[in-house]
Amino acid sequence: MKKICLLLAFILFLSLLLISCGGNTEENKNITPKEAQDINANNEIVLDEETEPVTEKLLPNVPDDKDFDGYEFMILGNSTAYNTYWYSKDLYVEDENGDAINDAVYYRNRAIEEKYNIKINAKLSGSQYNDAKKSINSGDGTYDVFSVPLQGATAMLAQDGSLLDLKKVPYIDLDKPWWDQRANEQLSIGHKLMFTISDLLIIDKDALFIFLFNKDVIQEQGLEDPYKLVRDGKWTIDKMWDMAKDMPKDVNGDGKMDDLDAYRMLTAAHTIHGNVVGSGHFVITKDADDMPVLNITDPMIQASYEKWLNMMLDRNSTWVAQDWDSRHTDIWMYQLEVLSEKRGLWLYAGMDRVTTLRTFDFNFGILPNPKFDENQTDYYNHVHAWCTTAISIPVTSDPERTGMILEALTAESYYTLRPAYYDVSLKTKFMRDDESGEMLDLIFKTRCYDLGHVYNWGGLFDMFCNLPQQKNNDFVSGFEKIMPKIERDMEKAIENFLENE
Repeated sequence: MKKICLLLAFILFLSLLLISCGGNTEENKNITPKEAQDINANNEIVLDEETEPVTEKLLPNVPDDKDFDGYEFMILGNSTAYNTYWYSKDLYVEDENGDAINDAVYYRNRAIEEKYNIKINAKLSGSQYNDAKKSINSGDGTYDVFSVPLQGATAMLAQDGSLLDLKKVPYIDLDKPWWDQRANEQLSIGHKLMFTISDLLIIDKDALFIFLFNKDVIQEQGLEDPYKLVRDGKWTIDKMWDMAKDMPKDVNGDGKMDDLDAYRMLTAAHTIHGNVVGSGHFVITKDADDMPVLNITDPMIQASYEKWLNMMLDRNSTWVAQDWDSRHTDIWMYQLEVLSEKRGLWLYAGMDRVTTLRTFDFNFGILPNPKFDENQTDYYNHVHAWCTTAISIPVTSDPERTGMILEALTAESYYTLRPAYYDVSLKTKFMRDDESGEMLDLIFKTRCYDLGHVYNWGGLFDMFCNLPQQKNNDFVSGFEKIMPKIERDMEKAIENFLENE
């Protein structure tokens, strides 16, 4: 009864927020279909056609009568010591404060606490891997669930045998819509899934990289409607670059291009991998046995990387954050200022910037990563593995208890945290036009994960990021130098996965 009251109270809270924000979003569908994915012969991701959505509420297949006698269910997450932007806001809050996301986390946790007589808590850490390993090595069972960085702590824990295969955990039903089907498909190795993404989290949604643009510049320069370009399948790298050809200007008149001037594109060196994945080709693909295969010599990977790299190396046209980091206390906030002041047309950044842009007084829009060319069938949008966390379960956890609580908690998030984040916050409070909501639906449908980014074998991801900072355009020599180490690291990782059966 208490759970029903909590849920009704939260539904009323969300409804009032939607009304106060204008309610300009589409009706929320209760069940999103599973979007199965595959790799075709050209190593391009193919999205299957959607089935019709189901409108009835789907419940998790978990017991309703378990009493865990006040057990403290502990989750390990990110603190601000890890990063002031990429910390865990989705695991635990002390109380309500009127913010949709905060209160969704609060109501979600309270509902499951009442259901199972538990106390949900989180330890937020800046040294997640060390804390996780200390607990596992001691066997103390401190943590039931990990929500730690996908690239780094999670990948390391998966490779050293510290995590349970989620496919074998009781009560976890990975086919349910509160589990990210793209992540399930793309993050498995050897048909084992040691970690994945779910609606328990919002950090993965914030870490979905997108193109933001200044709508005032589009209007003042009489440029093509970028939304129409996306709909028509004509939003490509070349179109994006050409539209901004008149943007570069020496605004302060000092005879050189610096952080005070105007540019075509605003970006960062560590995001280029996501741009390349936008071609629909992954750096690491998988074979018929679901084992990783190095795909860096794929001609499309090379062509896409070289195109993006050449744009980034044109520092008279592209504003790269790392170039100016030492001149600003918060380079990411300053980057938004540059966009708002019409000194940039395009900004490639995480979805989390949409929240920050609410405090800026200018018209912005949202677009997917552009296609390589018009021959490309779909758009692809990359979740940055360093920024996001994932869901995993340590080997020291009680599988039955953890599986039951985690499935219930994740299902509850589907009806509380998910709409609070997506429908109330993103599509209603933060958007400046209806078209951006349409773009969001497309972007979230086509989000993807690359194992090359997640595991960074042999410094593969680092190489992608270093060349723009080194102003080096020799991509082929770059990966040839580290190829032996990539192959050794991959071989070792595969051995570890096979040993931990």
